[in-house]
Amino acid sequence: MNVRLEDNSEKNKKLKIIYITIISVCILAVLITVVIQIVKNIDINSTPSVSDQRLTKYKEDFNNIFENKVNYLENNSYRIDKIDESQEIVYTGYSDKNNKISDYNLDVNIPYINIQNDVIEQFNKDIKEVFEQKAKDILNTQKQNIIYSVNYCAYVTNNILSLVIRSNLKEGENPARDIVQTYNYDLINQKEFTFEDMLGLKSISRLDASRKIKAEIKEIENEVNNMAELGYSVYPRDSSSDIYDIDNITEYFIGEDNTLYVIFAYGNQNNTSEMDIVVM
Repeated sequence: MNVRLEDNSEKNKKLKIIYITIISVCILAVLITVVIQIVKNIDINSTPSVSDQRLTKYKEDFNNIFENKVNYLENNSYRIDKIDESQEIVYTGYSDKNNKISDYNLDVNIPYINIQNDVIEQFNKDIKEVFEQKAKDILNTQKQNIIYSVNYCAYVTNNILSLVIRSNLKEGENPARDIVQTYNYDLINQKEFTFEDMLGLKSISRLDASRKIKAEIKEIENEVNNMAELGYSVYPRDSSSDIYDIDNITEYFIGEDNTLYVIFAYGNQNNTSEMDIVVM
């Protein structure tokens, strides 16, 4: 029986091969992990989900409507008593563009509704208290670095007036706030046009509207939670919150193509510019 003993050089050669193999496997594993992470990041950043694409489009459309004018659309046969016959049904009643270094940067176009009616009188009072008074207060501030803008858009369609006012407020080091308020008025029956009325106009049941709102907010909530897990700073949503209940909807309007917009502007109550938009 011939027995051949390995000398030290052969042993060292085999050990080197084993070490090289182990190191190569480790490097390959690291490379695979890096590639997977890169692809994952590309998917997150470059390929938005369907709901994210939809929300982005809604926001883009919404951002582009604020031209400080009235859009007269279709099916209108109303008659109104104007406060000022020389002005349109909605017009810029207060405007100011003023910049004082270190104090404020102001660019506001605040609308008035030009109708003689008790409901409209209350609408105009609210607009002045919320938007106009803030502008006047800012003009009296010093060294606070406040940026404040206000713009609006109005639609008249199917004898319904919808006015949307949007302001952006940045006070010092605080996060910017996007504030949105809407006013809806039935020009024939001369009364406020409620969200329930809007659903009736669109032949949408309360149940269907509720399901759509909750489903879309739930999708957004899931995406926001995923982004938070990846370390992104996000504004949290809670789709079970009663702010999404039909009876609590306060900001809505009817726009182009008879489209119903429901706005959840979180900046109305908090220091954030985040908002969600559901379209019906």
